[in-house]
This record gives sequence, C-alpha cells and structure tokens, in this order.
Amino acid sequence: MYICVNNLIQTEQNVEEVLLIPEPLHFKLLNSNGLKIGKGTSIVTDLQKDDLHLIDKFLIQLNKLGFNGNLDVIYSQEYPRVSDDSTLLGLCEKLFPELNIKLLMQRKLAIKQGYVLITDGSRLYLKGESLHGIFYGIQTLIQLLNSNPSEGLFPSIAIVDFPLLEIRGVSDDISRGQAATIDNLKKFIQVLSHFKINHYYLVYMQDMFRFENYPEIGKGRGGYTKAEIEDLFKFAKDNFVELIPIFQTIGHWDNILYQENFWQYGEFPGSNSLNIANEEIYPILDNMIKELSEVFKSEYFHIAADESWDVGKGKSKEYIEKLGIDKAYLKHYKIIHDIVKKHGYDKIIIYHDILCKYDEVLKDLPKDMIVMYWKYNIKEKHPLLEKIKEFHLPFIVSPSIMDYNRVFPSLIRAEKNITNLIKDGYKNGAIGEITSSWGDYYNKEIRENRMYGFIYSSQVGWNPQKGFNIVKYWKSFLIHFFGIYDEKLFRVIKILRSIESERRLHTRPTFYYNHFFSHPYNKKSSTYKKSLKTSKFDKLVEELDELIAICSDFESKVLRNKENLLNLAFVAKHIKFYCRKRINSRKLVDFSPALAKNEYKLLLIQEIESLIDELMALLKEYELLWLKVAKKEGFAPIKMKYMWLSNFYTSKIENLKNNIEWQNPNIPSKTIYLDAKERHQISTTYYKKNITINEEIETAHIQVMGGTFAKVFVNDNFVGYVITRHSLNYVILKNNIKIFEIKEYLKAGENQIVIENTDYSGGIGLINIYGEILLKSNQKIRIVSDKSWLAVRNRDLEWDKVRSFGSPPKFIGGLCYPDFKNNQHSLESDMMTTFNALISRFPKRLYWLLKVVMKLFNRYNIIE
Repeated sequence: MYICVNNLIQTEQNVEEVLLIPEPLHFKLLNSNGLKIGKGTSIVTDLQKDDLHLIDKFLIQLNKLGFNGNLDVIYSQEYPRVSDDSTLLGLCEKLFPELNIKLLMQRKLAIKQGYVLITDGSRLYLKGESLHGIFYGIQTLIQLLNSNPSEGLFPSIAIVDFPLLEIRGVSDDISRGQAATIDNLKKFIQVLSHFKINHYYLVYMQDMFRFENYPEIGKGRGGYTKAEIEDLFKFAKDNFVELIPIFQTIGHWDNILYQENFWQYGEFPGSNSLNIANEEIYPILDNMIKELSEVFKSEYFHIAADESWDVGKGKSKEYIEKLGIDKAYLKHYKIIHDIVKKHGYDKIIIYHDILCKYDEVLKDLPKDMIVMYWKYNIKEKHPLLEKIKEFHLPFIVSPSIMDYNRVFPSLIRAEKNITNLIKDGYKNGAIGEITSSWGDYYNKEIRENRMYGFIYSSQVGWNPQKGFNIVKYWKSFLIHFFGIYDEKLFRVIKILRSIESERRLHTRPTFYYNHFFSHPYNKKSSTYKKSLKTSKFDKLVEELDELIAICSDFESKVLRNKENLLNLAFVAKHIKFYCRKRINSRKLVDFSPALAKNEYKLLLIQEIESLIDELMALLKEYELLWLKVAKKEGFAPIKMKYMWLSNFYTSKIENLKNNIEWQNPNIPSKTIYLDAKERHQISTTYYKKNITINEEIETAHIQVMGGTFAKVFVNDNFVGYVITRHSLNYVILKNNIKIFEIKEYLKAGENQIVIENTDYSGGIGLINIYGEILLKSNQKIRIVSDKSWLAVRNRDLEWDKVRSFGSPPKFIGGLCYPDFKNNQHSLESDMMTTFNALISRFPKRLYWLLKVVMKLFNRYNIIE
C-alpha cells in the first residue's frame, strides 16, 4: 500500500528543524531545502475506496494548517517510479547502507505498524504493509509540516520507522468522580493516536457502565451507556486505537459493595473485595462481562484484580484458611479467565501486585494471560520483571503520569518513572507499556493536564532504546500540541515543573489539596505558626501571574488546543490562591482583634474578602472547565469543599468585626477506642453514653464516623449505619461521615446512645461522635465522644473506660462543626481514615511506637 504526494514544488527555502513525536526509528535529513504543495500537486494511491478516509484525514489536517486548495486523489495500482531505483526499498537501502532494509521490514511490527517515508525529487512517498502503518505514516507527514508551520514545508527526508513495543497505551481513570464526556474521550483518542498510541483503557468499568441487568450499579455516577461505548469504540477503531475496559473482578468493588443489596457478595459491608468463597459472585461477573463484550469488541480484556486488600478478612476467612490464600486466588483467576474467554476475548490482562506474591499462582496461571506490572517509583531496575519472565508469562509495564491527588502532574518524577520503567521493561521482553492516570480522592484534577504525561509516554514507548533531550522533547510537544513554539510557552512549562522539583509549596504534592481545603485558622500556637512555611511565596506568586498573562496572550496565537491554555492558567490561579491563603493564615495565627487598631483590622477584613472573591472565582472557573470535559455527576462533593472554605473566611470576618478572639473551629470530640491485647483482629466494640434530657426537644442530630462499620442505636432503636474506611473510591469517600436525625428516638429523662462498631480492617475500631440536641428553651446539649464513654466487646461483661487519640485535627486535618440545619457533615480531609488503615497494617510489635509518635504529633501540633 502506498501514497505518493506528486508534483511538489522544490524550493530553496531551508527547513530549520525537524521535530517529531515519537522520534522515528531511522531518520535522515537529505538536504535543507523544503518542498511545498502547489497548484499541480496531487495524491496518487492504491488504497481501496473504503480506506480513502485515511487520505481524507490528511486533507483535513492540511486545511487546518492553511492549505485551502483541493488536491486531486488519483487511484493507481501501478506504483510510481522511483528515480534511479526500481523499488522504494531499493532507494532506502541506498540511503541507509548500514541497514538490511529488506530484512528489517520483514519484522512482525514493521509489517503490522511500520512505514517508509521518503522524498525523491518532487515526490514524497509513503509505503506501508498495513493500513495501520499507512495511518502512522500520515501522522508523521502532518508533523513534518507542523515542524515548520510558518513556511508549510516538507523537508527532504528518509524515514524507516516502526515501533519496538507492539502495545503503547494509556489507562484513563473515569471512575473516581470525574467521568469524561464521550466528546472528551474522543478528543483524547484522536490526539493520542496522532502520537501513535494504540491502546486506550477505561478505568474501572464495573461501576461506570450502565448494565441492563444491574441498573442500580453506578446510578448517579455518570456511567456510560451501551450506545455511548459503541460510538466510542467505533471512533477508536477508525483511529487505530483499541478501546479496552479495565473491569475489576475481585478488589476495588467498594463503590458497589457499599449498597445493601450487594453486601451478600462482599467480605463485609462496604468491602473492597468480593467474597471468593461465595459461588454466587460468578454468575454476576459472567453477566457483567457478557454485557461489556457486546460493546467492547476488542480482543483484549483487562480483569484488573489488583489491591484486593480485604480477601480473607470477612466471610471468606474460613475458606481461605482451609484452602490456602494462594490456591484460592489461583482458583478465582482461572474461573475469571474462563468466563472472559467464553465471551470472545483472546488476550486477558491482569495486574501484578497480588499474584506476584505467590509462586504457586505464577506457576499455574494460564500462560496466555498478560501480566501488567505497575510501579510508580523512579528506579531504573525492576527485579520483579525477571521473576515474571521466569514463569513464562507475557507482560506489559505500566508507569504513571503522577497526577493522582495533585493540582498538576509531577512532571519530572513522571518522566523518570515512564522512561526508566519502559526501558527496563523492554530490556526484559515486555510486549508493551500502558501509562496510567489515577483520580484518587474524587478525581479533583484537571483531566486535560493528563495529556502531557500521556504524550511523553508515546515517545519512550515507540523506541525504548533511544535517549533524547528533554528540552527538545518539550519544544516538539509545544509545536505539535499547540501548533507553535515560543520561549514564553516553554516558560509556562518550566514554572509548573519547578513547583514540585524545587519544593516551592513546602509540602508533598499529594498533600496539596488537604492544605488547600483545610480550615485557614485551624490552630493557634507558635509551633503551628512555624509549620506554616511561606518562604519565597511572593516570588512564586509573581511567576504565576506571569504564567497567567502568557496563557491569556497566547489564546489568540496557538493554532489548536486553546482550552489547554485555560487549564494551565487555572492551575496557576489555584496555586496562587493557595500561597495567599497560607500567608494570610500565618499572619493571623496569633492575632488578637481586641488589641489591634481598627485601621489594621479593616485591612485584614479587606484581605479576607479578597480571598473569598478569589476563591469563588476559582470555583466558578473550575465548574466551567469541569463541565466542558466531564459529566456533571461527581462535582457536588468537591464544590462543597470550596463552599466550606468560603464559610470559614466569612466567619473570621464576623469575628474580627465583633472583636471575638480565636475560637477552636473544630468539634471537641475525641477519637476513642477500647484497648486490647490482641491486634489486627476483626472485632466488634460497643460504645455507650447516657444523656439526660429534662426539656422539650426542638431538633436533635448526631454525626458519626465509624471504623469500619458502625450501627447507631438510640434507646435500643436502630437509627442507621455508617461505613467509614480508607478508600480511593468515590462512593465510600462521599459517605465516610453521616448525620442522623434522632429526635424521634429520644425521650424525657435518661437516654442511651450505643454505637456498635465492627472493625473489619483489623484496626482498633476508632469512632468519633458529635451531636447537638437543641431544646425549646434554646439550650443546647452536646454529644461528644470522649473518655467519659464506656465500651465493651462482649455485652455480657462489664463496661470499661475508653482510650483516646485526641481530637481529629491532631492527625486528620480537622473536623469543623457540621451544619446540621442543612445536613452538611464536617469538612473532612482526604486522609481522614488513613490512621485506622495504618494501624491495621502496622506490625504488632511496633504498635507502641505508633502511639508514642501520635502523642508527640498531638502535643506539638506537628501535623497541620
């Protein structure tokens, strides 16, 4: 198959530079003179009529680049004559004498995805053995023109090109709260296919697909219909991209197992993992995979099976102990393998992290399963790849763009992770690479910013053997993504790269949002003031203002992807607000309004009002950017965090106006637990508190955080339950704290509140309670968890005193007072439940050390 651009105009104009992503395997610039399209230029091809859409794509791109004339497309089975040579490959051999071109082009990947691109006189030849190769050659043609957009020149070149890795793809997290629109997914597929990405994975489809047999799954989550996926799949195929679902088949099921009608299938309510001892899970998985197979018609299917943390902790405990966890996992994987095969998938992918713990699993895993090894560090060597090889399993490596729980991807770390892992994977025989994005903790990230890491991965994945200059790469990126290169645009990238690499925000990138949304006046102590580091923030704000101005200026100059400049500017505004917030917080740590002059107080009030205005403008812009690329579902919980922050500032203004001194903004409740000699055991703890009420009640509410499954009883009446546990997933996060109305269960006189808390994680069953009973007389009774509560694990035994880890702000970032009137629970940190999860994994022998460390943190305000 061939395409010949015929009768190009030979010019004396010099081609300044050739910038391509990914860089071709073999490339030569024959001379510096360029070739131009003229009035007599035509396209000669032997492509069949059904395949001419590939040339149509090329012509559309030519029009976008300013070539408005119509080029004639001529069909000819007779290959155009190449001067002085009988064949195009013969010319290649002449130009690349060091290569055995004929042997090279017989390689499997050269046949499947390779192409040859050569200029000869006034002609430009593109030849490929497959449509896939022709498509990639066309993308290179477009980039050759992009490299010199002001001149519109084809350089005189010779390219022999094909990938060294068959699979080069990305996995796009659409399941953690931000579900991309179909149009946005199409944009990603189209842009990434231009950079020769050929696999696109949607994560995770078990909760983001509108199953006809299970309509309650994913309800209100922005799940995708069959019609949407059918449309997207066809679009991807037209761009030579495989659209593949990542469907969890054991772990990461907590979004579904949170629902009561699915509790029977999990280890416990809200479990991360399916109960693999329960044979009834398999017809469900079978039905779901069947429905997915009706629209995802790829030969690949990803069964995930990573991070199945809860297996053996609940209902399957006895089964696992009897059979052995390795044999239990292997049996499950084989059943899933057979189900997926039954529905027409030949190539089944599974994550590495669980199965690689057990040699028995690796030994007997079906040999046609592909292991996806994911690792997000920057190490150059990954010994576990050699272990996977030893068991003769094909594998793919999977680095990350490092965007999870960040306002902007950690570009430098991502580049190292992507480069090192792909290169080591290739050396060890990987068949491909899939670069991941993740949306941990509500997926607050600007999803368009994933492009930078995704496109970078295409460079490494095409030719992992090649080293390249990172500055040249970014120049190439700007040319091909925005259509122009300018040092000012590169300045934008350099500023954003420096923020993490130079630790300019004085915090870990993954803690950024915790600090951003935390109460701005959370504590009052000299130690706390010192911990609020703001050095060189003024300089950073100046650079961010410069970045915003550059993006605004270039909106009218870039040729495409203008919306991505808006996203970069928004990131700068977000970080700028963060800096101003921290400076203001530090200034007011030990401020006394009663001792300050009115003029200074007025200035402070104006400063806080300015922060509110800036925050609300941020929220408005954020919502606009969100709705351009993602469905509306999932935005509300994030929006609530912005509104809480605005309320905190408004309250401070009122306090300043009324000379009210600093008041602790956090609920006074302690995080309590019942001590025990045995650790890391699933246990149920009963907590109780008696309350006396002597007046008529107006309203009564109680806010409960459990650990992990807490039932609430008032005077022996069941009120409700809350599932509180560490999770990266949307539904659990959204419901980790619950408010209950309890007025109807209360009575005059003595009342008893009981919390039945079962800790399935193997922690110590922490709970935190805050409630308010408003009496008709306007008096308020507070219900506060503290050391006055009693607890017991066996209700036939005597109740004992509880222990306390102190107030939540000491280790989870603060819990402000809830708004019971509007049913809004306390603003919680993303890391709120981390402590109980940490205890469940912390070695028993070192538990005492953890307690000492936490007490020191509490006493000295080390943790904000």
